[in-house]
Amino acid sequence: MSRPLLHLKAGAIAFTLLWTAWMMWWSAPYSSANLVILSLLGTVVGYLWYRAMRWQFERMGMLPRKDDSSRAS
Repeated sequence: MSRPLLHLKAGAIAFTLLWTAWMMWWSAPYSSANLVILSLLGTVVGYLWYRAMRWQFERMGMLPRKDDSSRAS
């Protein structure tokens, strides 16, 4: 795992877990289908959050760009 992305990935996992837990708590009926759907949606939302934050941090210069890492090798 890339060192600069370690905190971003940990934040994305935490965001995914918190978002999924909040949505499960907010939706009252606890059926198995509801839990599966919310878990899948939580995974998608967490991944999209990770991609958006990575793009934003690269744009702001807080992370190295993808093409910069290939030149350093």
